[in-house]
Amino acid sequence: MSSYFSAKMSHPPVSSTAKPASCAINGRLIPYDEFIPRLKNFCLSLGFKKSFAMTPEPVSVHTIQDCCCPVDNLPGSVGQDAVVILSTKVPYEPSWGVYGGLPRPLIHERSHCQTEGTVSHFIAPYLLQYQFAQNHIYLTCKEAGIYHVTLPANLIGESLKSDGKNLKIRLDKFTDPDENGNFVPVMAADSFVSFPLSEQFLLYLRDTHFSWKKGKVQRIGAWLTADLFAFKEKSQSASGIGDSGSDGSMSTFIKTLLPAMNRIVTHANPQLRAAVLHLKNEFTRLVEEILNTEGERQPANLLCIAGLDIDVAPFKGRGERYFVPWAAFCQRSGRQDDESRNRLQQDDLFVALMAQEKQCYV
Repeated sequence: MSSYFSAKMSHPPVSSTAKPASCAINGRLIPYDEFIPRLKNFCLSLGFKKSFAMTPEPVSVHTIQDCCCPVDNLPGSVGQDAVVILSTKVPYEPSWGVYGGLPRPLIHERSHCQTEGTVSHFIAPYLLQYQFAQNHIYLTCKEAGIYHVTLPANLIGESLKSDGKNLKIRLDKFTDPDENGNFVPVMAADSFVSFPLSEQFLLYLRDTHFSWKKGKVQRIGAWLTADLFAFKEKSQSASGIGDSGSDGSMSTFIKTLLPAMNRIVTHANPQLRAAVLHLKNEFTRLVEEILNTEGERQPANLLCIAGLDIDVAPFKGRGERYFVPWAAFCQRSGRQDDESRNRLQQDDLFVALMAQEKQCYV
């Protein structure tokens, strides 16, 4: 197996600029009670010593700031072989058939208590704001063929809510400015404002088969795509976000997920999308830190494996747990730099693990 690993991983070496591969789940689930023995056997096949140190449980990447200095926090001591497992927990509810623990309509009711500390918990407020915008932005076709968009004023204003999470519409995508560069509403009533739709936006609706109903007010719904809005945060000093404290995991989520939040909430499976994105970012960051660490302070042989920890909710009295391997980074001693540091992508990693025995006696 070690020759297989070398052939698959030696070209090219890990690069910080490499684009991460996608993460497949179907056909890649390994029962957790099989994953650990297979992983141990895999490490032994690579030449790891039988006494190598391994994290007893996957290090959930939402608390990976505790391992931001890999040299000081990796399992084992300097010169000892070590294995680190990075994972993002993804609850799965079989009775609903969704990732994240609950289907979208129930997020606002129960997500806080069932997904606290996970990416699902972090993105829930953003999902609620996106759903609010979907249901409160209206498109209207007047009898005279005039097209308007009507939306809450706070979706385009500068006011900030107390929680620091604010969806803001990109008005330039909906309407054209006047000669002075200002967006002037054609109507303002209560907390709503209306603007004429631009030819560009009308073309987008036509190309995406939006069906107009003359004289009717229609919710924008699924036509509120990621390029039409962004999330605006309070500054860290104003909101307390990113401060060191009991909720340090949230600051890590902000760094990895907030820049892509508009693409996350519009995804068909936002909780899973967020989990994969967070895992990729944290794995890349940890590998870069290892690469930048002086050799004498590192373990002799090191394997860092990243994947999804799929926690299936109890169904008919039985709960199950699976690991979905995504990528691995291996650094072996006694080799040249271009050969000792290598990366294994998901398909090859899965094949390598499944080729191992399900039991390990060391």
